[in-house]
Amino acid sequence: MNYFVLLKKEAVESFRTYRFFIVLSIFVLFGLASSVTAKLLPEIIKTLGGSDGIEILLPDPSVYDSWLQFFSNHSQITLIIFLITFGNTLGREVTNGTLVLLVTKGVNRNTAMFAKVIYQILLWFGGLLLSFGITYLYNLLLFPGEAQNFSSLIFHVFQIGLFGVLFIAVANLGQVLLPKAQGGLLLGFVLLILLFIINIAPALAKANPMKLIEVSAEGLKNSSAMTASQLPLFLSIGLSVVFLAGAAWQFKRVSIY
Repeated sequence: MNYFVLLKKEAVESFRTYRFFIVLSIFVLFGLASSVTAKLLPEIIKTLGGSDGIEILLPDPSVYDSWLQFFSNHSQITLIIFLITFGNTLGREVTNGTLVLLVTKGVNRNTAMFAKVIYQILLWFGGLLLSFGITYLYNLLLFPGEAQNFSSLIFHVFQIGLFGVLFIAVANLGQVLLPKAQGGLLLGFVLLILLFIINIAPALAKANPMKLIEVSAEGLKNSSAMTASQLPLFLSIGLSVVFLAGAAWQFKRVSIY
């Protein structure tokens, strides 16, 4: 049984359990909401302030306010929902014994695991690109005449994608280590705490993978982050490979019967 068949199995399963539609809805929602929120939020704040007799002066919203909202949503809320949705798919198959059916048909257990990982990565990147396209087109309508630095924007999408891959790798390792205890979410939470702690030390913060989700309007305009984030980028890739290798090594020793 090749990877294409296993990926098809993962896709069918995610359709049947509505995981695909949950994740797709979130990506579409934030793709639409980023532009609309950036455009309307200043007016809403002015209206609320004016009702109390307080005059609030805010700068006119720009297209990069929309993109800051976009990257904030996807690096936090979307990633959390994605991990909750897929954070125990492997662990559930191990504890329920459904993985036995594949193994008895000659499928290598690590092949089955990596098929899940590949499907999740494809869905994660695909959702980001879909949401990016929606936001980009809406910005053309809501902020006509304002330039959008496409190369810088797509690079930041790629960075958030890699940050998500890091947590997908950690989640799958956690499911192998603690399949009965929501190990994927637990280990992902532990990693997040560690990254926050590392960020406290200036020397270590330069290589912290959390740099991948730090964006600024100026950075989006002039592509400055495309050279400043190389170390966190390569470290995230390296850690993802290490976590997946560890998951493969441990998965060979997990009882699935």
